[in-house]
Amino acid sequence: MPKTGSIKRALRLAWALWLLLAAGSWASPVQETPDDLRRELDAMRAEYEARIDALERRVRELEATSEGMEELASSPVDDVEALRAAALAAAGEGGAGELGGDEATAGATDASRSVANDRSLNRLNPEISFSGDVVAVSGGGRDDFEAREFELDLQAALDPFSRTRWTIAFSPEEGVEIEEGWILYSGLPGGLELKAGKFRQRFGPLNQQHLHALPQLDYPLAYATYFDEEGLAQTGIALSWLLPRPWASANEVILEVTDGENPAFGGESFERLVVLARLKNYWDLSAAAYLEWGLSGASGRAEGGLESEVLGSDLTFHWQPPGRAKYREFTWRSEVLRSKREVSLGPSGSTASLEAWGGYSYVESLLRRNLYAGVRYDWVESPLAPVDETTGWFPYLTWWQSEFVRLRAQYGLTQAPDGSEDDEFTLQLTWAAGPHKHENY
Repeated sequence: MPKTGSIKRALRLAWALWLLLAAGSWASPVQETPDDLRRELDAMRAEYEARIDALERRVRELEATSEGMEELASSPVDDVEALRAAALAAAGEGGAGELGGDEATAGATDASRSVANDRSLNRLNPEISFSGDVVAVSGGGRDDFEAREFELDLQAALDPFSRTRWTIAFSPEEGVEIEEGWILYSGLPGGLELKAGKFRQRFGPLNQQHLHALPQLDYPLAYATYFDEEGLAQTGIALSWLLPRPWASANEVILEVTDGENPAFGGESFERLVVLARLKNYWDLSAAAYLEWGLSGASGRAEGGLESEVLGSDLTFHWQPPGRAKYREFTWRSEVLRSKREVSLGPSGSTASLEAWGGYSYVESLLRRNLYAGVRYDWVESPLAPVDETTGWFPYLTWWQSEFVRLRAQYGLTQAPDGSEDDEFTLQLTWAAGPHKHENY
């Protein structure tokens, strides 16, 4: 007779699959027919013809104005001054009786400059964006709604040489937190860029992305185990250099020096600096596909001066045909990480080095317009007890209602080191407003 836990897990999995199929049936638009495409082309043709007619009328008006200006230039000086005074009077500038010719012209110029300056003041304001991330969770010992995080994002160009970004996060667990706050100097000699402040570090292809912008519901188990549930974000400086194409279509080198506030490096202490390096290589395989391969490494010291380092290697393949980019897309991404920690063996002062491995791999495909489906596999060993291994499967379905609103359904089945299994079904709703929405770098 099957166990109650197995029945419950089977029912929950069936419920998750039913919701995924239901979402696929109503969330995606029906494939366009030739008649639909023909109507769209006719509408576009009519719109372009109307624009061309408007441009031709504008050209004729400008030609007429040019002829009038030539006639005006050939008129006597008195007639020109009279016409200028009449034009100013019609525009409400006071007329010839209040201002002379030169004074009236100067007044009109000052007024134009004043209006232009008032309108350009808005350019000094930062670009403001908002995002929200809420989920409904069933399984894993809980059934509830959760407001995971709300973000306020501010970005602005400070001057021709630098720009800044501030990301302020609001969450029930962490409260108010500055997730990012940095200044970036671009256009330095040799193609260098310098960043200073608090930022999400460029370890691997996913760590730099914010939680709401990830391709799945959360960070891979390897990131959460070796760094933190929210990845790796610390305060310091970062230098990036775009190499002059020595062996690939594009090559970039990143070097970051930060404090050790992440739990993997012993908490908040400027005395324990963390050095991170990354090499990213990019190849254009064709007009529709590219390949990206990267190497990452972060090294520092934990409490007691014990060494702590994490190395990683990632590979990404992306295919998206230019003529069918709205309907066809495929991504395969994998990353392998190695954690190495020194641990103390007791009062004798001797230490031992523990080595643990982890990684993830996922595929994602565009099924129909705005509808994506994918699955991710996770595997990670504990950094302090490498014999403890955790694995997980995470199939998911993502529907982009628009570039501002996204809905996702994800099912997770994880197996703990003791062999016990836990399943969880999650519905996620994210939305954003402003010029910088779900940025994924």
